[in-house]
Amino acid sequence: MNYSKIMQEIKSTRDYKTNPVGRDLLDKIVESGKNEETSHMNIILFEDGKSANQKLQGKAGYFGKLISAPHYIAVTGPQGSFSKEQAAYISEQMRFTAHDLGLGSCWITIPDTDDIKNDFGIPHDTSICAFIGLGYRYSGIFKKDIQEQSFRQSATELVFLENWENTPKWEELEERGLANIFYLTRFAPSWGNKQPWKFLVSGNYIVLLIDKNADTDADLDTGLIRFYFEKACIDQGI
Repeated sequence: MNYSKIMQEIKSTRDYKTNPVGRDLLDKIVESGKNEETSHMNIILFEDGKSANQKLQGKAGYFGKLISAPHYIAVTGPQGSFSKEQAAYISEQMRFTAHDLGLGSCWITIPDTDDIKNDFGIPHDTSICAFIGLGYRYSGIFKKDIQEQSFRQSATELVFLENWENTPKWEELEERGLANIFYLTRFAPSWGNKQPWKFLVSGNYIVLLIDKNADTDADLDTGLIRFYFEKACIDQGI
């Protein structure tokens, strides 16, 4: 998979065709989210999106609006912030796979309540950590997709060198082989597009810092920025 290419292309899909996605493609997406490090997490596919949508009406949505999709995927796990971080990483991998297969997807905010767990048969001692919708994008002759990528900080706005007062120039990042990595990392999504993160390059280390006081879901955002940074490093041969 060309992660660098997808980072620059992928965006949230909010309008879907009603025709379902084949089970073979859905299985590929789910399988892409599984690995040994996340074996303690559980990926649940809701193939009947209409039924799931009815159960979630008035209970979930992005900024209060539930996006109707033909399919949904939930990631559940043990209670705790690290589970949400892992769930974000898993979910973004599945979104990348969906994009690679010609499908659209979007993040959906869903509260971790007993009411919703009852509706979906999820044990109460398990957390609903992440939730995404997916399907075929609705576009074409009657609807043109004019949605643009959300605003993103520039690569040099994300990074400090050695101390918090030293904002690097692009050439300095290039000299360290980091310019393209941070250029790609800047495309990472975040709740409300708040981008509550900064990087500090200190010697041979790169430290990720998250503003947990920001009005965001900091644990999910941590998993998302980790995913983009790590995949950008891999694509750049690091």
